[in-house]
Amino acid sequence: MFGNSEALTLAVVIGSGALAAAVIGLVVAYARLHEAVQRVRDHESQQEGISARLRENEYRLRAIIESEPECMKLQAANGTVLEINPAGLALVEADAPGDIIGKPIYLLVAPEHRGVYRDHVRRVFEGESVVYEFRLVTIKGRSRWMETHAAPLRDAQGGIHALLAITRDITERKLAEERVRRHQIEIARVARLSTMGEMAAALAHELNQPLSAIAAFARGCTRRLRAGTATLQDLGEPLDAIGEQAERAGEVIRHVREFVRRRELVLGPADVNQIARSVAHFADIDARQHEAVLRLELAPRLPPAVADPIMVEQVIGNLVRNAIDAMTEARSPRREITLRTAQRDGAVEVEVADTGPGIDAAVVQQVFEPFFTTKHDGVGMGLSISRSIVEAHGGRIGVDSVIGRGASFRFSLPLAAQEVHRGGQRHGLHR
Repeated sequence: MFGNSEALTLAVVIGSGALAAAVIGLVVAYARLHEAVQRVRDHESQQEGISARLRENEYRLRAIIESEPECMKLQAANGTVLEINPAGLALVEADAPGDIIGKPIYLLVAPEHRGVYRDHVRRVFEGESVVYEFRLVTIKGRSRWMETHAAPLRDAQGGIHALLAITRDITERKLAEERVRRHQIEIARVARLSTMGEMAAALAHELNQPLSAIAAFARGCTRRLRAGTATLQDLGEPLDAIGEQAERAGEVIRHVREFVRRRELVLGPADVNQIARSVAHFADIDARQHEAVLRLELAPRLPPAVADPIMVEQVIGNLVRNAIDAMTEARSPRREITLRTAQRDGAVEVEVADTGPGIDAAVVQQVFEPFFTTKHDGVGMGLSISRSIVEAHGGRIGVDSVIGRGASFRFSLPLAAQEVHRGGQRHGLHR
């Protein structure tokens, strides 16, 4: 192998001229070729080292994935499962990888969740990372709840070629949540029964009015018939009045039956002002019997909220009843309750304010805890249930109070869908 010095020496030996120049050129070219070959060999050696390290890293990564206790899978944009680890096979109850790899995952997603699942897959292939829950039916037909964290898997050029997901079984958590939810519903029903018991006198008065009117109109008709002076035209008006009063009494009974029956939370657009009026219709009688005045300050053109009217009615009724009790027990000289509605911070807000004794600052944060009460004969569940109901609506509840100047309870409800574009966020309440 000749370097530049050897080429110069050779040129001196063979002399000058065209032959000498040609020989020197060949020797230099050969030397450069040798250097290039050596560089290629060095590069190949480096590549072999890199490939070995890549194979080692790939082996380690696969070992980690294979031993991962959570389901890990790669999924194509059309839902086809590309790869899945042993934990994933066990999760879907597959006996072999061929039972699931190469097949659409949508076949295992519960029908009611397939649309939402496809939407999340689309979002991942648009570059988002998402977290979602869905119900899955395993290959062997068992129903399970899943929570998936999914992210896009990109190639060297940044393109998304697969969805990488980690999925865990949350069935036990879902069952526990359902048990808690049903327990809360039952507690709320019992609380409504208790509320109706406390308002029994008001309800009796509400029913007594139409029933007394019916009796009076019926006696008038009877007298005319016995006297022989009644005509069909004469009886028409009192009979119509009897029908109207019977419908009024029936509406009161239907309202009570709907209020106390066990029921699920049914959310939809609701007129909170109308709910407030409905509560005031019954609570006003109770307030007057305790020498209190109930005032309504309802916001005009209040947008609809997302709410279950019966549940919200229970919350407002409980707050009003608490205000009446607080002022009665404290023998407050001025007994006023103000029921307000407003749109604030992108939500519908309801406030029940009283002129009672107020709540001590040392315990104001405890009033929503179960079994905490300031009443002599209370059980301490009313406000706890109210908080559960409000939070189930996606709202908040809180209280402001000054000793000797009363308490103000507020809770918020999210705006209905058609109002959301006007901006805002959810707000809160207390007691």
